[in-house]
Amino acid sequence: MANFATTGLVGPALTQVDATARTRVGTVVNLDDGGEAIYVQALSEISQYAYSVAFEDGTAQMATTTNDLTCRRAGWAQASIPSGYYGWLQISGKVIGNLAANCDDNLPLYTTATAGVLDDAIVTGHLVLGTVSKRTISNATAVTLLAARGQMVGNGATATI
Repeated sequence: MANFATTGLVGPALTQVDATARTRVGTVVNLDDGGEAIYVQALSEISQYAYSVAFEDGTAQMATTTNDLTCRRAGWAQASIPSGYYGWLQISGKVIGNLAANCDDNLPLYTTATAGVLDDAIVTGHLVLGTVSKRTISNATAVTLLAARGQMVGNGATATI
């Protein structure tokens, strides 16, 4: 399911990854599913479907409980992005994301110590606000998630943007 930009920007597809920038990092576009994506440069390799943090300078890396509260935005890479390369993180809409084993549907999701993976196991202060899985899984895998505009990591009372 490769979404495409519906904003006036003519640029790379969400699954396209390049060694040189095709547009300005930090650019946000609207998608055909009503979601949004942000263009980033990977600080280190970002795996396909990994939940990743996007920093103020347009760089990104896979999210963990160590770095998730230091970002302004976060989203899911729909293609692997090698270190130093450029690509898109889908920040809202109907996205595919990595979940941990035995993750139930319709429950809040949290970042984990495993880079790029979300889980329904409560990790205080690391709630991914506005994101839910619509499917229960038994093995760790990538599934379709619904991510609201403005989804972010927070503690339930306040959020870090």
